Amino acid sequence: MGQAPGGRIPQKDVAIVSSRPWARVAAAVGGILFFPAAIAGQESACDTPWQLNETLRLGSTHGEVTLSPVRALETGPGGRIYLIQSWDHHVSVFLPDGSPAGRIGRAGSGPGEFASDPRRIGWRADTLWVSDRFTTQFFLADGTPVRQVSFRIPMSAEGSRFAPGTPLADGTFLPYRTVSEQAERFLLGRRAPLRRLSASGEIVDTIAMIERHLADHAIHRETDSRGFGMMLPHPLAPSNEESWLPVVAVPDGSAVVFIGEVHSEDEPPTFDLLRIGIAGDTLLHRAVPYVPLPVTRDERMLMRERFAAGRAGDFTPERLRAPWGVQDAERRRRIAREVITFPETHPPVRRILVGRDGSIGLLREAWPHPANV
Repeated sequence: MGQAPGGRIPQKDVAIVSSRPWARVAAAVGGILFFPAAIAGQESACDTPWQLNETLRLGSTHGEVTLSPVRALETGPGGRIYLIQSWDHHVSVFLPDGSPAGRIGRAGSGPGEFASDPRRIGWRADTLWVSDRFTTQFFLADGTPVRQVSFRIPMSAEGSRFAPGTPLADGTFLPYRTVSEQAERFLLGRRAPLRRLSASGEIVDTIAMIERHLADHAIHRETDSRGFGMMLPHPLAPSNEESWLPVVAVPDGSAVVFIGEVHSEDEPPTFDLLRIGIAGDTLLHRAVPYVPLPVTRDERMLMRERFAAGRAGDFTPERLRAPWGVQDAERRRRIAREVITFPETHPPVRRILVGRDGSIGLLREAWPHPANV
């Protein structure tokens, strides 16, 4: 794929479609298409499948408003749209009509600056919070910095380090996880604790133990003589970027929603859907039936090639790409093709979406076909 000016990988305009608010966000992030569940053999939760109509289009395929892969977006006061993207160290702001309205933040390590590209975004009352790999920052709607929380807490027993991540309703945080040199302690484990941390980085409690689906297919290769190794979750593993676990905080920060055990041997197969308050009280625990979707031969081939291309740096802008030679990149590509394995079926859920009205959307992809909700 060619690159647009400035080393950015071109992407189609982001279309926002009409339906429920969380569906608008999901449709915008990554250009997802929703189809009736019956197409993939699933029982639809709706008597009448949603009909989505495009109402707004953001960005362009060239120029100053070119969009790189969109991580997330939120609407704010006056209908403004606040959007974060891979590789951009700022928040892009758009007016309700889709025209650009400036940026919040820039690359750096001071107040109002981002040391890495932001990963999550949301609102606490009238304050916008934005989290990158190291810091969570709070802004007024006009972009004025209000507060910054930053810490790096090692958790060697879990092979991880924690940064602030998502702010919760009581001022604590659902931390952002990066793996350390002992990454196998986390990635090869079948369960992991979902921690709650204070603003100073102290562990407040453990909200729940979370199932780690596809831990058996974590990609593990020892470091070779040239210093290249791998310890990564599988591309199909469900994750909402909350500590690399299938967890999402509800919009007001009062609870978390996550996928529990998968009962693939039941008839019909089911998975557990839970909503737990941040104080630990169970608000929802429901067994959801699903139809297992086989991982086809064509899907395996495509995922293997995309995974290998990512390890070789094909999807990274030139300005951010490591200074590998062509031979080194091809060696990484070959190794990546060799180490990835695949489950027999897709996990029942790839991503969780929670609306401000309490609705829960569960996204599964018949990879690489259109998504199914």
